[in-house]
Amino acid sequence: MAHPYTAEFVEFCRNNIHIQGTTSVYHSLPICIIDCVYSLRTKYKSVTVPIVHRYADTYLNGNVMDTDDNLSLFLEHMNHCGLQYFADKVVCNHQKLGGIPKEEICYKIATYLKCLNINTLAEFRDYSHPELLEIVLNGIKGFGDAGVNYLFMLAGDTSRCKPDVHIHRSIRDACGNDVTNDECQIIFTEAVAEMQTEHPNLTVRDLDFAVWSHYRV
Repeated sequence: MAHPYTAEFVEFCRNNIHIQGTTSVYHSLPICIIDCVYSLRTKYKSVTVPIVHRYADTYLNGNVMDTDDNLSLFLEHMNHCGLQYFADKVVCNHQKLGGIPKEEICYKIATYLKCLNINTLAEFRDYSHPELLEIVLNGIKGFGDAGVNYLFMLAGDTSRCKPDVHIHRSIRDACGNDVTNDECQIIFTEAVAEMQTEHPNLTVRDLDFAVWSHYRV
């Protein structure tokens, strides 16, 4: 049985949201982590994107699509320079989530994933127990549902949306009421299934990006 808001949300998307096609993903797990953490509760284009490029300029010869970067190298960099220097001189950012510095959250994510024998983006994407990954990541203070889902999306999962302020706002605008994070996922999943009649290759991640692009202006 479909969610009671899905039909209204589909109509809203058809009338207001420009579907832009397939979204691209990174090839570096550290880049995914940085993009994810530094995108939470901030402006993406003016804050997050420059941070990603500063990391790439420092360690990847400026290539944000580097294929050789991994968590071992990421932790080596951070251990060598220290978290304070990383915040001051590499990413040049001192934002916090839940009172925890973002560089510390990045470090914890990388450390916890390494404990699960995950080092590369492919190993994260192909991990046999994604539900365990979700439990581990949700246990990191300050990260939350939006962060966990967005990290999976950046790593290549096309079936998720990031239940952030823009996603919630789109559903409120369509239906007049807010919903839970889990309901956001249900509504987006059902909406994509309905909208594939006119957009056969549409994924939940693509719709998330289209909605985000609509509201970020």
